[in-house]
Order: sequence, then C-alpha cells, then structure tokens
Amino acid sequence: MSDQEFDHEMAESLQNAEAAEVVCVILPIINQCLTYDSRRALDDPPRITVSAPLGSGERRLRHVNKARPHMDRARELAVLPWSGSINAFSNSKIWGMLQDRMLSSGYPNAERQCNDALDELHQWERRSMVSMIRGQGPFHTVWSRTN
Repeated sequence: MSDQEFDHEMAESLQNAEAAEVVCVILPIINQCLTYDSRRALDDPPRITVSAPLGSGERRLRHVNKARPHMDRARELAVLPWSGSINAFSNSKIWGMLQDRMLSSGYPNAERQCNDALDELHQWERRSMVSMIRGQGPFHTVWSRTN
C-alpha cells in the first residue's frame, strides 16, 4: 500500500470515527482498547475508558450498551487500530479527534477523563515494557540469568 493510499484510508477512517456513536481504538502492543462513548444524558456525560480487548466489534458494542443500560442502545461503532507508542498516539489525529469530541461535550470533567485515560494508557505501556524486559507474559528472554 502506498503512502497516498494509506493517508486516504486513514482520513476516511477518521471521518467515520468522527460521526460514530462509539469509537474503539485497539492498542495491540499493550493489549488494551480505548473506547469513547459519545452518548449522553443530563446527568451522564460521554465517556472515554480503557479496557481489555473483547475480540470483536459486536462484543465491544454489547459491552458498551450493558455498561449504560439506561441509555438508548448504541448501534454504530468505529474501530481504529494503533500500533505505535502511547506518546505518538497522544500526538495523533485520532487522539486529537477524541479529545475534541470529549471537550466539546461541555461537561466539566471531560478534560480530566481524557487525561485519566491517557495516563492509564501510559501505565499499561510501562507495564508492557517491564514485562518485555523481564521476559514475562507473552514475552520470552533470549538469554536466561543463571545464579
């Protein structure tokens, strides 16, 4: 795929995500998903959360609807992959779009929710890096320490 094709597909994906009720950013490097749920009620603002991947978009949508049963059911989901670092993600158009959507909701703690979600992603990235260095979880060391 050429850079031009990639840019076109990314622009199209962002456009779909800007209109979707629910946006899920899959972060396979840290085995987490960032989910933005734009639905709102008078006392229930939009949400941005971090959670483990659920395997499919349908399962993610069921999970989002189950977490907020008093809301109208979300019917559309945009899924975006991110394979880079969390620092790069925090400077990406994807994060900028999600942050803009949260902040434009007008709820007082929207900025704090964004910051908390980004902090949590950074923590997951640190844990993943430590596991990689130690050869824990899905990672294996090339050389073992002998005592």
